[in-house]
Amino acid sequence: MKKPVLLLSFISLLTLQFSTMPFGLKTTTASEEQTTKAENAEEISAASDLTSKNDENKNGESADVEMEVVFVEEKKDTPPEKEPSQAENITKPEEITLETKPAEIEEIPEETGGDVAAEEELASEEELGGEEDQIQIKDSIESFNRAMFAFNDKFYYYFFKPIYKGYSFVMPEPARKSVRNFYTNLQMPGRFFNCLFQGKGKGAGTELLRFTINSTIGVAGFFDAAKSEFNLKEYDEDVGQTLAKADMEPGTYIVLPFFGPSNVRDTFGLAGDTALNPVTWVTYFFLAPLEGFGIKAYDVTNTGSLEAEETYENITKPAIDPYIALQDAYTKNRIKKINE
Repeated sequence: MKKPVLLLSFISLLTLQFSTMPFGLKTTTASEEQTTKAENAEEISAASDLTSKNDENKNGESADVEMEVVFVEEKKDTPPEKEPSQAENITKPEEITLETKPAEIEEIPEETGGDVAAEEELASEEELGGEEDQIQIKDSIESFNRAMFAFNDKFYYYFFKPIYKGYSFVMPEPARKSVRNFYTNLQMPGRFFNCLFQGKGKGAGTELLRFTINSTIGVAGFFDAAKSEFNLKEYDEDVGQTLAKADMEPGTYIVLPFFGPSNVRDTFGLAGDTALNPVTWVTYFFLAPLEGFGIKAYDVTNTGSLEAEETYENITKPAIDPYIALQDAYTKNRIKKINE
């Protein structure tokens, strides 16, 4: 009786054991699948992070990037020996290297750059030196000239300027310009002879033609018909320019009382211009000295009312040293006229 009972109990234990085995296997397989899926998700997220970093580097960052892409499939129930996964069939991950070379910048050698800069400075100094040579002013009697400049300046502001303002208020500008045209036309002989002395035949002929036209059509020279109707411009030549053409040096700078800035050469020229002025002849032969002085004073007043404020005040007012400013402006203007 005991043997059959033991046999039955043994058979029942075996049956129980075999019945529980498949359930245990299924449970183990499901847990492994969940674990595998979690691992695959982490690997895929890591791969996507690497891909985004690689894209950022492509947009402007110069860096070497190693990117590995791994495709992982979920594990199957079949053993790996029989069915190899696709990850084994895929070739090994390629290493992608992004290299960006900085733009090549052409660099000038320090020695060459220094030489170029030195040459430019030397050239500029030579140019400035040439200009300074052209306008170099000899001022041997500066203390006297400054005293005369101060005297003329005070005389202008306290005497001449009030007269200019009053005359401008009484006489309209067109009338003052007509008076200036009359005196300019009357002083034609000085310009004519200086054109001849300088060898400017065309200028001498133009001055004669201008005098004829303005004295007739221009109503005794009150209107510059030669310029407005025939485009004949005057040749502003004087004895000082003629002496300069004859290679006479300007000499030292001089400030004359009432007359203003000048030099030795132009002082002699002023005497020659006075001798060639027809007003001087009329005054000397036909008028009393006071009458001649009045004619000359009226010419100075009329011309000053048109030009003094535009020339003298525009030069001296904004200057730090008005004396030097006027000296420089006068010398440059004379050089320009001589070279024309």
